[in-house]
Amino acid sequence: MRNNKGISFSPVASLDKAPKTEDDYLNFGEDVWSYLSGSRGGIERNIKEALHMLGGNQWIKYSPNSARFDHHTLDDWVPTPVTNYLVRNFDRIVDIFITGDIMPNVDPATRNQDDIEAARTAQHVLQSEFHRLSTDLNLHIPAAGWLVLSGNAILYTGWDAKAGDKMRQPRMGLDKKEVTQEVMNCATCGYQEPADRAPERCPNCYEKPFLESSQEPVYDMSGQKSYDTTEVPERDKDGYPVYDEYSVGNLTESVINPLNWYPQPARSFRDVRYVMETDPMDVDQIKDKFGSKAKDLVAESLDYENWTGVFDHQNDGSGQDDTKDKVLLKFFRHVPDRRFKNGCLLIYANGKVLYKGDLDSCDGNLPYTHIKYRDMPGLFWGGSPFSDMVPLQKRINAVDSHIVQNRKQMVSNQWLVPEGAGVSHVDGRAGLIIRYNPHTTGGFKPERLQGVPVSAQVLQERDSTLQDMDEVSGAREILQGGIPPGGSGLETGAAVELVQEQAFKRFGPAIKAWRAGLSEHEHRKLLIIHKYWKESRLVKNIGDNKETESFHFTGADVYRAEDMTVKVGIGANYSDVAYQQKIMKAAQLGVLGDIKQPQVRGRVLEALGIDGFEGEYVLDAKKARRVLTAIRDGAGPEDLPEILEIDNHQIQYGVLREFMLTSEFEKMDEGPKQALMQRAQQHRQVIEQEQQKAMQAAQAAKGAPDQAAEGIAQSGAMGPQQSQQNAQQ
Repeated sequence: MRNNKGISFSPVASLDKAPKTEDDYLNFGEDVWSYLSGSRGGIERNIKEALHMLGGNQWIKYSPNSARFDHHTLDDWVPTPVTNYLVRNFDRIVDIFITGDIMPNVDPATRNQDDIEAARTAQHVLQSEFHRLSTDLNLHIPAAGWLVLSGNAILYTGWDAKAGDKMRQPRMGLDKKEVTQEVMNCATCGYQEPADRAPERCPNCYEKPFLESSQEPVYDMSGQKSYDTTEVPERDKDGYPVYDEYSVGNLTESVINPLNWYPQPARSFRDVRYVMETDPMDVDQIKDKFGSKAKDLVAESLDYENWTGVFDHQNDGSGQDDTKDKVLLKFFRHVPDRRFKNGCLLIYANGKVLYKGDLDSCDGNLPYTHIKYRDMPGLFWGGSPFSDMVPLQKRINAVDSHIVQNRKQMVSNQWLVPEGAGVSHVDGRAGLIIRYNPHTTGGFKPERLQGVPVSAQVLQERDSTLQDMDEVSGAREILQGGIPPGGSGLETGAAVELVQEQAFKRFGPAIKAWRAGLSEHEHRKLLIIHKYWKESRLVKNIGDNKETESFHFTGADVYRAEDMTVKVGIGANYSDVAYQQKIMKAAQLGVLGDIKQPQVRGRVLEALGIDGFEGEYVLDAKKARRVLTAIRDGAGPEDLPEILEIDNHQIQYGVLREFMLTSEFEKMDEGPKQALMQRAQQHRQVIEQEQQKAMQAAQAAKGAPDQAAEGIAQSGAMGPQQSQQNAQQ
């Protein structure tokens, strides 16, 4: 049964087994599309209206017949001003979600050392991919934009087998050689016998000699010649090997326009088993992607607004036809079940099946993440702050229209001209002389009428509406780091932190949903890496020391990826100032260690984001890490940086010692392991020598023990605890 929007029942529910032919798949896909495209209710209208309003197209009306928004046609004398306050609040709220550390971090499945090392490797790879994908496509800004605008952010994660670095491998062919064996031939009758079992006398004619040998083919049981087939590299006409080029593949991710996403009707996304996705794509792009399958595709006439939510090209001022040479590409995805054993991915366009195969998923689930700004109980789609702000923006526009109209018609002074006075036009020029005929007007003359100003209640309504918009949006100036009016005593950092923390509680549920969704998205990446990264890859990442770290990696190195926990960083719960204040408090309380020690001060500076002070800990730690990287890469003692007198040996020894306690050190080859131990021992020897000198100086300073002990303690040569004890003595 069909209605005016499509099919009223689910074609998937009535499907007993998977379609067989391409025509069957095509008809099935179109039935699913007709069903899903008419099942989303008012979410489409809300999103389209929000897009128009955000873009400044705010004098609009909805047409139920065309299911689109058109420009609201009013009388010419009615002003249509727009002061777009939605943009301000939109930018503020989006900034909340993209501010802070959103770098993925990985927690191991257990505290087992192997799991810890696997999680460490996974984190390096995820962060490397995070930087790569952020360069190619900034995911978080458009995702946060859709989240705020529509209340929903849909993220896709997949594997593009045609992307990534190009690799070469020799093209292999089959070398077919005839199998032969040596046989003995009777010179008299020609009888043959295998050489390994030939008798001295011909068993056929009993003549001698039976000594002539030859190579003859070997036949199988069916009487056919036997052949040996081996795989050998193919060569060109000049004898050079022939190579085939292939791509290693890469992770891919994208933000899905909610207007182009049609999930199965359900209470939540975890109950959804199939989804239809659409994408208006250029014809040539489709042909490049799908090859001969798409050779007969022709452009369609697309309603641009229906697929983008904005006005078509005739109204965007660009002068370009955005629908030209476009085809609506449709993707049907279904999780594995009795009908689709490995799931289903169907891609078709313009009546042509371009691809049908297994679901493009790493774990059998749909490759999407659905994040909701506000979880509406019992509803699939999330609620948006825009749904509260749009009516207020319309009210402000109506008030502004009234103000402009009043200014034009009532505020300016007007003239009362008697009939027959001979005055045809009065303008606003200074010193204007108005000539009239008093005889024809009975003595009456033109008079100036005093204008009526805009009512104070109208201006108050505008101000209160604007305040209401700031209230419902939750994006107040305090979130930008400002101090609220009348906040005497709030100038202290603690007070500012408290106010900001309270303000962010307004967005607490949305921020938690956002972070949980991003964590799920990053974890799916990890599963894809584990499944599809077959070849060894060089992974580069920026380490804690702000230097590039490189290592080779395959997906198999991330075992038990499904049990790992991926978390997105600290988020935007606190401002940078508040976070820095917490670091300083922790340092003052001593929970980070002795602040007099260079390594503690260095780490505090790094946590505070202060890069200009690279003394003591930072520089020495960087040198130790360079040594560590060089040794792991096979460098010999002669290739390592020289140990200098100015080196802080405690810091460099500590960095090397920390690595020597890991399982990675245990797995190193014996040569690099011994080189690393030797380097660490050299630093240790210098430390012991410095300690001995300090002890000798303490013993020699009998005349001034207090001064000597104090000097030794402040030097830190004997470590923080021992130096403190000596100073007390």
